[in-house]
Amino acid sequence: MKILYLWDADYPWDVRVEKICKSLHANGHDVHIAARNLKKQQQREVNDGLVIHRLPVWKSDRLNYIFSFPLFFSPVWMRFLRKIVTEEGIDLVMVRDLPLAISGIWIAKQFNIPSVLDMAEDYVALVKSIWDNRKFQSLNLIVRNPYFAKLVERYSLPKFDRIMIVVDEAKNVVLDAGVEEQNIVLVGNTPNIEKTRQRSDSNSDHDENINRITEAYSLIYTGGVTLGRGIQEVVKIIPDIVERIPDFLLVVVGAGYAVEWLKKMAAELGVEKRIIWSGWVDHNELYKYINAANIGIIPHYRSTHVDTTIPNKIFDYMACGLPVIASDSPPMKRVVEESNVGRAYQCKDGDSLRQAIIEIFESKEDYGANGIKAVEEIYNWNVDESRLLTMIESIN
Repeated sequence: MKILYLWDADYPWDVRVEKICKSLHANGHDVHIAARNLKKQQQREVNDGLVIHRLPVWKSDRLNYIFSFPLFFSPVWMRFLRKIVTEEGIDLVMVRDLPLAISGIWIAKQFNIPSVLDMAEDYVALVKSIWDNRKFQSLNLIVRNPYFAKLVERYSLPKFDRIMIVVDEAKNVVLDAGVEEQNIVLVGNTPNIEKTRQRSDSNSDHDENINRITEAYSLIYTGGVTLGRGIQEVVKIIPDIVERIPDFLLVVVGAGYAVEWLKKMAAELGVEKRIIWSGWVDHNELYKYINAANIGIIPHYRSTHVDTTIPNKIFDYMACGLPVIASDSPPMKRVVEESNVGRAYQCKDGDSLRQAIIEIFESKEDYGANGIKAVEEIYNWNVDESRLLTMIESIN
């Protein structure tokens, strides 16, 4: 089939888009990606066999941002997609999340071809969490309005031929929108096990940060640094943790608006030397940091959004043999407890978090080995790729 994947940001890069599109290409499909073009790259490019189509650009960065914004229904995107489908003879449209859902549905209907929604997250809940956790901006009344997004969700979801979800806990969101259960397919955010092994076995030179992480008892967090990620809960308990673990070190690999606020908190607590702030690192370098640490942590605050998705990092930690500590959102708690890979603690409860860290520090249980086993048997891309390809065959 000739498949068009709609991605509402610049490409490259996104790990899930890459995995899905490369798997489809490797299994004989002709894959095209329609992407935004804020970086003003060439409009058509072939990258590792994937044909990337980028929106035309405006000289003004501001106009380029405004006119290319994926606002549920956009005449700019519709004209762009119509051109691709016509010229390339597309057989199937896949849409990543809600912002381009209506455009994808209408294009598919116009050309009488099937459509699939790749629901990587509960977009309505995500937008609601942005309203709750970030300074309100008047533009959000239009572009990130959870009430408007809910209307789009109710309209769009039943019109897709299939809906891909990343975790079982997201199924009720789709069912509540009127989608029949047989049209819902689980395709998780699991790692490519071969690539993980290659990176884990890498003998690349260690930098100063890696050496510090290796020499200490290190707790690592990877990802965006925002207040909703709960990193402040870890910072708060560092003074107590070092009484039991004298060489304790928190490692934050990522960036975000909360970094400076968290650094100030650490300084006030006198623990700034107990934290490494690495900033963003290249995805191919990420595993060096994870492999150097002792525990992987996901302290995300619970919300409707967090409770209906699961972060990639839980499987990255497990694949690298790290015990996992996670807040008690249902998807993370389920994976941690069913696979016995660590501890789930009560969200926002410092005593519960401190106890989880100490328990793993003192435990003789090989949580890391359990994690590797779970990834090799259940939580890996080979399993999810099989579901993806079976779904495509059922539509073809």
